[in-house]
Amino acid sequence: MTVTVVVIEDEPATLELIVGYLARSGHRVQGCANLADAMRAIGNLRPDVIISDVGLPDGNGATFCMENARRFPFAKWLLMSGQTDMLRQSRSLVKQADAPPFSVFDKPVSMRALDDFIRLATIRAA
Repeated sequence: MTVTVVVIEDEPATLELIVGYLARSGHRVQGCANLADAMRAIGNLRPDVIISDVGLPDGNGATFCMENARRFPFAKWLLMSGQTDMLRQSRSLVKQADAPPFSVFDKPVSMRALDDFIRLATIRAA
């Protein structure tokens, strides 16, 4: 089964690594360097999985998730950050009663963890 994934990451090398790995794994992948590009990609592709850095040049990936997850209920969200304060903030959002379901990972995220997340997300969706 081909899974459509949008990856939002402002660090070019990390974006290239994740997008390349997922594409070689047989997924349909769109990389985005900012939230504006991601909004267009999500609307056009209707992805199964959205992987987003938290700290982005045009906003916060966790806030983006909170604002858009209900608009795109078909997608599974994974947030990632290498910054402790952003991880703490993102994890506190998960606990809010009105929070959409999403996962928070420390960066760097292993490719195996991404595989597992995508596999589990698509099993639940099937």
